[in-house]
Amino acid sequence: MSVNWEKRYSFRLQEEDKEIYKLLQQVPDNKRSETIRQMLRFAFRTMSEGKKTEQGIQDLLAEIKSLKENQELQHQELLMKIGTGVAIRNEEIKESDDNKMNDQAIDDSASAMLSSFGVNFD
Repeated sequence: MSVNWEKRYSFRLQEEDKEIYKLLQQVPDNKRSETIRQMLRFAFRTMSEGKKTEQGIQDLLAEIKSLKENQELQHQELLMKIGTGVAIRNEEIKESDDNKMNDQAIDDSASAMLSSFGVNFD
């Protein structure tokens, strides 16, 4: 199977490519092309992995944001339930106190009425 692409590429090093120049000067002439090809493959793989990593980080950040929002919502619901529970409990205590006071008032009234007729339960 024949691959249909241009097999030769050339480029010129520029002033800011001094590090690349120094590296290529250390490589024998007959190995420079292979060295450049390997460097390009490495750069391409590194860039691809970097993009995947960045996408993974973005996915994690989105998940963290979602979890945080969910936690905040559940926290607010819990606070509302606690507030409602406290209010209900306060009402129950108040009703219980009112009932005790009513019972005490009835007992006191009955005792006062009976003692006015001379009946004592002492």
